[in-house]
Amino acid sequence: MNGFPLPPVPVPGPVPQPAPAWILWGLLVFTFMLHLLAMNFVVGGSVIGAVTARLGRRGGRPHHAALVHWLTQAMPIALAATITFGVAPLLFLQVLYGRLFFTSSVLLGWFWFAVVPLVMVAYYGTYLLAFKSASLGRWGGWIRWLTILIFVTISFIFANNMSLMLRPDLFRAIYASGSTSHANLSDPTLWPRYLHFTLAAVAIGGMWVSGYGLVCRRRRPEFGQWAMRYGAHWFSGVTALNLFMGFWFLFSLPRETMARFMGPVPVATAVLGLGIFAGMATMTVMFLAAHAPRPAPLVSGGIGGLLVTVVCMVLVRDQVRRGALATMNFEPVPWVEPQWTNISLFLVLFVAGAAAVVWMVRALVMAGRPETGDGPV
Repeated sequence: MNGFPLPPVPVPGPVPQPAPAWILWGLLVFTFMLHLLAMNFVVGGSVIGAVTARLGRRGGRPHHAALVHWLTQAMPIALAATITFGVAPLLFLQVLYGRLFFTSSVLLGWFWFAVVPLVMVAYYGTYLLAFKSASLGRWGGWIRWLTILIFVTISFIFANNMSLMLRPDLFRAIYASGSTSHANLSDPTLWPRYLHFTLAAVAIGGMWVSGYGLVCRRRRPEFGQWAMRYGAHWFSGVTALNLFMGFWFLFSLPRETMARFMGPVPVATAVLGLGIFAGMATMTVMFLAAHAPRPAPLVSGGIGGLLVTVVCMVLVRDQVRRGALATMNFEPVPWVEPQWTNISLFLVLFVAGAAAVVWMVRALVMAGRPETGDGPV
């Protein structure tokens, strides 16, 4: 056995792929973007809600109370959407990269097992805040920050898994160590990856706030104008900080992976360049919106710019994965036996589910509250 060392990448199992790789990849990217938008509302909205609730304790700030009330009421639904939209990309990830993802999950051990109970506790926290805020008193603030701590902990566990699965050269050594729970803390890309995506969640949470203000501006003009500017402050300020995290993440990548973005792989270079340009342009537009007498047109443009940025950054993330695995000689499973009936059924149910979510989001956003924003905080 010592004379024939095992390759770093686990050998493919005797199971064919249920669809061509390009279809699975497209569904992975698309469903992950939907999950990302919902997840960013949960993480970013929770942080903005907690800070805004603190600021709203000072007298004469009814808009703060109104925003906190809306974020609090929306959070259980947003968390449900995050989980629902997260199932599909996780399944497609397992189909394409299962031998890496399953191995890294096993090596994470109890950290990975902890995700489900942590989500359950956070779920209870969001429901307590949504339906019992008035009776929680000072405990409400503690519950807010506890749920935020749980959300960022779950994000950190996922960042560990996503970074560890790109290092199959470490799998055997970690397994041989006998550890039942391995955190990939020695990976130089872990912290910049985690901080970059966490700050992006807060920034996009600010865009959600601005978008909510954009919708409310006709029925509640004063609150709408305030919410658009308030969310724009959050987005532009956090994005400015996150630019440094993004470059830290880029330069922390292995040399071979980072080189993909410097010209040799035109697609990687193009999506990175467009993503940086779109992100900086959106940040500038939202900074102007935060100080504009009429922020609505700028916020509308900012939302469009953000969508372009998110698409580009998801593709950049995919290029990072491709580059890292290329250095490990990873090859996708060549055996394909399409299951077109199952794929068609998935697409039909997915479209129906997405339509239901859009309807629920619209109903939630359009649900009117008194202009003073009175309600549980």
